Amino acid sequence: MYPFDHYPNGGRRLLGRRTGASARREYGLRLQRISGQSIRTYCGLDLVSDYDHWLLLSVDHVIPTAEARRLGIPLDYSEDLINLVLSCSACNGFDNRCRIVREPQEQWTLEEFVALRNRVFAERAPRIAARHEQDKAFFESQPWLDELPDVAVTR
Repeated sequence: MYPFDHYPNGGRRLLGRRTGASARREYGLRLQRISGQSIRTYCGLDLVSDYDHWLLLSVDHVIPTAEARRLGIPLDYSEDLINLVLSCSACNGFDNRCRIVREPQEQWTLEEFVALRNRVFAERAPRIAARHEQDKAFFESQPWLDELPDVAVTR
C-alpha cells in the first residue's frame, strides 16, 4: 500500500505543482486536503492531533529534486503533488540525498515516472524507519546527561 493510493486517481494523474512557501499553510495543507490524510507517511505521527505535531509538518519529495534533475525528469512531474508525501521534519531530513539507481533519459512518460516514484518510495521507507530507530535509541541513551570531557575554554 502506498500513500498515493489515497490521492485522486490513485496518484497516477497529475494534481498540480506545489505552490506557495509554507507546508503548514499552503502546499502541505493542500496535499492533506486532497489526500484526506492526517498521518505522516513515514513515521505515522498524527499531524493534526495537537499544535506541536502540526508545527513539524513538512512534505517530502519521494524522488528528490536533485535526482529528478539528474535523471531528466520534467519539473511538471517532479514538482507535482503526486511526488510529495506528508512528512515530519525529521523524516524529511532522513535519506533525502539518496541516489537513485537509474540512468538519465531524455523523455519520460507519466507512467514511467509513477512506476519509479513507487519503487523509490518502497526503497526509501524502510531506510527512513531504520534512521528513526537509530535516532530513538540515541535519544533514549540520554546523551545530554553524559559528562563533558575536560576541555579548555578560550576566550
